[in-house]
Amino acid sequence: MRILIVSFVPLSHRFGAAQLAMNLAEGLRSRGHQAETWAPEPPPPGLAGRRHTAWRRLRLEEHIERSGPFDVVDLPPIALDPGISRLATTVVRSVQPDWLYFRAEWSRRNLFRGGVFRTALNFGYGLAQQRAPRRGFLLADRILCLGSLERDALARRNPRLRDKLFYYVVAPTAAEQRALGAVRAARRPEGRNGRRFLWIGRWVAHKGTQRLVDFLVRRRRERPEDSCTIAGCGPDALRDVPGELVQGGRVRIVPAFDRDELGPLLADHDAGLFTSLAEGWGLSLNEMLESGLPVYATEAGGVADLRPYFPTALRPFPPPLEAEASPSDDPERSGYFRRFRWDRIAEEYERDLLVGGPTREAR
Repeated sequence: MRILIVSFVPLSHRFGAAQLAMNLAEGLRSRGHQAETWAPEPPPPGLAGRRHTAWRRLRLEEHIERSGPFDVVDLPPIALDPGISRLATTVVRSVQPDWLYFRAEWSRRNLFRGGVFRTALNFGYGLAQQRAPRRGFLLADRILCLGSLERDALARRNPRLRDKLFYYVVAPTAAEQRALGAVRAARRPEGRNGRRFLWIGRWVAHKGTQRLVDFLVRRRRERPEDSCTIAGCGPDALRDVPGELVQGGRVRIVPAFDRDELGPLLADHDAGLFTSLAEGWGLSLNEMLESGLPVYATEAGGVADLRPYFPTALRPFPPPLEAEASPSDDPERSGYFRRFRWDRIAEEYERDLLVGGPTREAR
């Protein structure tokens, strides 16, 4: 089949949504499909920000008309409008729970910063932005949620969508999995005084940054020998993490790191932390678990789908005061690698969405 996979962010491995699009396309090509990826050019300078999404949709419609026909167009919810839905069978594929992100980010703000009028205006604009994903869900032939938690939540909120809801999982690339396997094979049981925790992610409210800071403050008081690295967070973590934790060496902040630095970073720590309030998936979960780390995680993102494969390594957040036994999970024996690789993810996509799925003629 000829499949167009659309990303509204540039097709670069620097962006999580683009990574998922490119990895899925590669998996589908390995199964014989003609899968293409596409992203619009940046909007022209001077175009008002509120018009960027409409501009991108218009470019997508032009691309489909010029380069089609496509058997299936796979696109983010915000990208789908009635004009595009008439051109091909559509699969709306989620990369993040927009509504939950909006709630988490808004709840952290000072509601009256800048005055009541500006606050009301910003809140109204944020709510209006949530209408586009909802319209995409309603127009789509199939909806592919990122993980079972999002599928179940969407089914509860919108019962009429249930018949077209499916979900997918994600994984590192095959090359990354080999590198993570080498870290896992070389890992040794903890034997030092004090545990070294690792937290990876952008410094945004929905990732539970306040929950993390509260834990670190409490941990310093209860277990001063423990330490934590916060990585990939940009410069904003320095604003929220108490200075005495950083200056005292109990918290190390690594604003950015290259992908080839991930292996040593994982090898240098004893346990991972995952504190999200809301999450699309959290690929750092896979990376930490595949490297042999136990991970103390909130119930968000991919946690529910990963737990059957890592029953001892995936543990509830926060960590207990005393160190626990090293995880005994073997991802080879648990069947993790039979499902969490991109050719298998593409096989499930094919089974659920392509074989026997809706066609343009049948609609």
